[in-house]
Amino acid sequence: MALTEDYKKEIAPFRLREQRSVLLAETDWWAVSDREITQEQKDYRQALRDLPSNADPSLDDNGGLINVTWPDKPE
Repeated sequence: MALTEDYKKEIAPFRLREQRSVLLAETDWWAVSDREITQEQKDYRQALRDLPSNADPSLDDNGGLINVTWPDKPE
């Protein structure tokens, strides 16, 4: 079944937030109180939090998220 354009527009923001939440959760340990977080790490996490307001997500015909520029994860 092909995805309709209306469905893609409606679901894409949810997929974006879902993926963003996974990436933030993967880096939560950077911000624990007994560790010093670098500015690069802070900037990465902030860029992830800002994504919903500065991205125009859509879905491809297979339901994959497109039109999102993800920030580069620092080492």
